[in-house]
Amino acid sequence: MRIFRVLLVLACLLIATNAFAVPYYYVDWLTADVNGGTASGTITLPDTSVVNVGFQAITAAGGPGNLGPTTQTGCGTNYWNPSAPYTSAQVSNPPPACDIVSLIGGLNQTYIVTLSEPIKDPIMAVLSLGQPGVFTTYDFDAPFDIVSQGTGFWGGNASSLAELPGDILRGNEGHGTLQFIGTFSTFSWVVPTPENWHGFTFGIRTTERIEPNPIPEPASMLLLVSGLAAGAARKRYARKRSK
Repeated sequence: MRIFRVLLVLACLLIATNAFAVPYYYVDWLTADVNGGTASGTITLPDTSVVNVGFQAITAAGGPGNLGPTTQTGCGTNYWNPSAPYTSAQVSNPPPACDIVSLIGGLNQTYIVTLSEPIKDPIMAVLSLGQPGVFTTYDFDAPFDIVSQGTGFWGGNASSLAELPGDILRGNEGHGTLQFIGTFSTFSWVVPTPENWHGFTFGIRTTERIEPNPIPEPASMLLLVSGLAAGAARKRYARKRSK
């Protein structure tokens, strides 16, 4: 029973740890070519290592696309204020005050993010996707979850973003945070529906290099504890039977 109690305490500690939000490290966008459809930046992690991030807009003909006019690589308007739509029980900190890449919908362009090394479960902060009465969609090539949303710089509410089948995000003045599920070196999306502009940035918690093995989910840990406890009980019973 002593081993079981120790394992149970460890599982409870893990569950409690996972219940708290953790910091994410966002892109510091350093360059942006609005007319050429490119942007680049870096993410500095706690171990001082740097992940390079590239962004490219490509037209249907394969040529350079363009960015939205409100793209910022330094201080300007803090579109991430208020911060409430971007923080949650999972993500403790909102995007930095200034950096944002903006897009215009309905231009038949593909938007591609490239990362210098594999990233685990990156997040994407989204600003003002759609307008009141005007639904705009992001059609991604990878699955995602909405981890938070709410009233942001241009309004919206706690149901302005929605996940649709086929890895599609729909916004109706949506402000919030998405998390992509898996390990990525690149991913992309299209914006088939017209809209004046909407913005985004990215953040990461860790990389495949830093954390090669994922932390077990609480449910998985409880199953492991239960299995170990059952094994220990069978051994005790077998010892008693052998006396």
